[in-house]
Amino acid sequence: IASGRVGDALHFVQGRSHVGEQRVTPVLQALRRHLAPEGIRILDAPPGTACPMQETIAGADYCLLVTEPTPFGCSDLGAAVETCRALGVPCGVVVNRAGVGDRSAHDYCKAEGLPLLAEIPWRRSIAEAYARGRTLVDAGPEWVEALCDLYERITRIAEGM
Repeated sequence: IASGRVGDALHFVQGRSHVGEQRVTPVLQALRRHLAPEGIRILDAPPGTACPMQETIAGADYCLLVTEPTPFGCSDLGAAVETCRALGVPCGVVVNRAGVGDRSAHDYCKAEGLPLLAEIPWRRSIAEAYARGRTLVDAGPEWVEALCDLYERITRIAEGM
């Protein structure tokens, strides 16, 4: 377990499993013990609906699901939504690479009454930032406001439950 700070307000904790280690659940449990009990806590889960994702979202106030606008992405989204529902965790959706693929994820969200919280369009600048290990904000300053808006929407939804 490692920890650090980004600026004055953001504290992070990170855990890593060893190559070949099959169980990441103990790492996730150890991470939870190192999280500050106060404030907003954001946990990043691996894709899919296996034990690591379930362990990550168990007991969460809200789960932000990120999908891509493809039939495969929509299928995975459906499984993730069902997992959230089974665990009693409310969720909303961000569509990444919007503008490519199809509208199946959008249609699914509408049919299931899921909030579509944001769309991140397919742009070369975003792909290049990701490829360099950078963030969405590094792809363009306009994303600062968009991500702040996303955060505020999630906070309002989670507080209203």
